[in-house]
Amino acid sequence: MPTDTQNLLACLTAKGEKVEKIEAYILNRKDRKAWYLRYKVFFKNEIVSKEESTKVLKTEKALKYMQSKYLPAWISKKEQELNVKKLKSTKFEEFAKKFLLEYESKYDYQNVAYRTERILKSFAKRDMRGITKGEVKEYINSLVNLNSVDAKPLSNNSRKKYLRIFTGIFEIALDFNIIEKNFCYDIKFAADKKDIGSNKIKPFIKNEVLHLLDISKDTDKYGEYLHNYLGLAFNQGMSPAEILGLQIGDIDLTNRVIFIRRNITKGKIKETKTVYRDRTIPIFNTSIIYLKSLISLAKKRRSIWLFSKQNGEHLNDIEDIRGEKEIIKNGKRIKKDTKWYLLLKDCNIEYRDLKNTRHTFAVSAIESKAFTMQEIANILGHSSLQMLINHYAKWLKGKAVQADRNINLFGDTLGDTNKKDYMEEVYKLS
Repeated sequence: MPTDTQNLLACLTAKGEKVEKIEAYILNRKDRKAWYLRYKVFFKNEIVSKEESTKVLKTEKALKYMQSKYLPAWISKKEQELNVKKLKSTKFEEFAKKFLLEYESKYDYQNVAYRTERILKSFAKRDMRGITKGEVKEYINSLVNLNSVDAKPLSNNSRKKYLRIFTGIFEIALDFNIIEKNFCYDIKFAADKKDIGSNKIKPFIKNEVLHLLDISKDTDKYGEYLHNYLGLAFNQGMSPAEILGLQIGDIDLTNRVIFIRRNITKGKIKETKTVYRDRTIPIFNTSIIYLKSLISLAKKRRSIWLFSKQNGEHLNDIEDIRGEKEIIKNGKRIKKDTKWYLLLKDCNIEYRDLKNTRHTFAVSAIESKAFTMQEIANILGHSSLQMLINHYAKWLKGKAVQADRNINLFGDTLGDTNKKDYMEEVYKLS
């Protein structure tokens, strides 16, 4: 094989090696009077790089001209010379296929593939250059939840998931110079209106909590961590990401406190969301048995993480404990290896998100009257009491009628501290 770049290029093209693309840019060599050009020719298994003079003097043409006029013309000529086959189709479906190929290795591929197929039913044969920003936004806003009986419009979060697919597809079209701008980045959706009757937050009742903790002891069926996870989540009120981020050094059993310093989501270790979420919380009696069990297992694996893989590395996501969430295929829900779903089913408890363990702690703590509202807000990492009230007020509706009628907040009533005189007045009034 020749070593000279030009000969190597000629040799590869002579052998029929397909050129996939060409990249080039203008160079300003200070010791040269003319502009220079460096380019790369990409074959399937080889990249050939070369530099050459354009023979255009710097005194004749400015850099702006070389980049905007000379370079595109040079690349076009080189593509013809090397018989580069450009992408012929400008149809939406071509770029959607490329998008899915690039996305194939991602954890949520199946859900993304389902949404992409749904989009293709309306946009497959459309020319990328003719699709407008308004069309995309109008289409996403018109989508309904196929799994709801009353065909509710998609939530703001779901609309954003569809928008991300459009964004990825249009980004590929931009890479191929089919479009000049990806307008998807400019699309915004109005926030969802608050649904007062929503069941998004639905705490468990006491008997359900006890049943879940008891049945989840079967580690062969529900995994090695679900039982201990639930023990911490129900009794400490931490979020899933915060619990996954716990290290042995964050647990102080002597002083009975937990230091919450980080969280783990989708394989990434991050700092807590806000200064309020970076906090120290008390260890309650009911949590100690779970913490000791987790610390013991971590030490056996020589891991710093309370929740770790067999090799001692931290878990990547709550999915590693909960199991995979339900996926959607052809409009139908398919439940895969969902340990949490199986546990709820075995306990004959209505399905709800695992994060409701945190909500259960919050509501139970408020109802217990063992804490002030500010203490509960601090434990949960809420920045204000208003956040606590907004989240949980509806679950405490009607609780006021259960208040102790014998309570005396001020030692007496009507500002009169002379009980004898006061009782005489009461007697006269009666």
